[in-house]
Amino acid sequence: MKTPSKTADIENFLAGKLKEEGDSMKKILLAIGFALFSSMQTYAAPTSNIVVTIAPLHSLVQGVMGETGEAELLVKGYASPHDFQLKPSQIASLQQADFVFYVGENLETFLLSALETLPEGTEKVALAKQPGVSALDVREGGNWEGHDHSAHGSHKDGTHDHEESVDPHIWLDPANAIAMVKVITRELSKAHPENRSLYKANALAVISDIELRDKEIKALLQPVQAVPFVVFHDAFQYFEKHYDLTAVGSIVIDPTESASVKRLAALRQKVVEVGAVCIFREPQFSDRLSVVVAEGTKAKLATIDPMGAALPLGAGFYPTLLEEIAEGMASCLGK
Repeated sequence: MKTPSKTADIENFLAGKLKEEGDSMKKILLAIGFALFSSMQTYAAPTSNIVVTIAPLHSLVQGVMGETGEAELLVKGYASPHDFQLKPSQIASLQQADFVFYVGENLETFLLSALETLPEGTEKVALAKQPGVSALDVREGGNWEGHDHSAHGSHKDGTHDHEESVDPHIWLDPANAIAMVKVITRELSKAHPENRSLYKANALAVISDIELRDKEIKALLQPVQAVPFVVFHDAFQYFEKHYDLTAVGSIVIDPTESASVKRLAALRQKVVEVGAVCIFREPQFSDRLSVVVAEGTKAKLATIDPMGAALPLGAGFYPTLLEEIAEGMASCLGK
């Protein structure tokens, strides 16, 4: 028996059979018909061979993909993209990828050689360069109080004269995350037009969740906006600007390099002078330098994670990451 391929065919097929069979067979045929019709309405082509570099982006990509597939994540757990090295198995996955979603070459430096060897058909999507994604310049020297955010060189079209001077932590601005969801939806829809409606529906759900959490976080952080703090490295500039927070410096400029004794002494003095309430550590790096800076001051030590290493992966990861950072800051700054 040939299975009907269209709704009209199903209806005609059932009508003919119903004239021939009794009540019990009618129920069976109706059940089969409804199942076939339902499968036609909900069918989605599988989305495969998608590779994403870091967990926050993986969450946005997976949110758009939904149940059509599973994106592969490269930088997992407490690893940092700043000093990450690809495994042979991951290089092999990249060679098979249809899409590679990443921030930009000034964050995932480990990806540079691999990108050059990818097959011609692989879509390489650097999200920091996409329309709607705003870029901020790297803050130099680790001394930022009185810093003018308007001088950051933010560009709504995602372009920038010198990529190496752009702060790559773009995902910590919810507005950038929403722009990236739209880019991801567009790119996947071009490759799988049959899934376009599903991707768009998933994207709207992701964006709605981000906007809801963003509103809640603004209310949570509003009472501590003027409270000064220090971070381990300058990873939170986008978060600070979006929520109008008061970071006054970083312990290190490059998280892969240590700070000099002179720098640590100067930063400790600064913590005292400006009345910094908290020094925020990051779990990807040793807290030794943070402890040294806090010695002899009234500043408290707390931990916030721009990568969300301890959070479960999936579409809900990203808004939960924002919430975890905000709660960590509010808890330390508000006491």
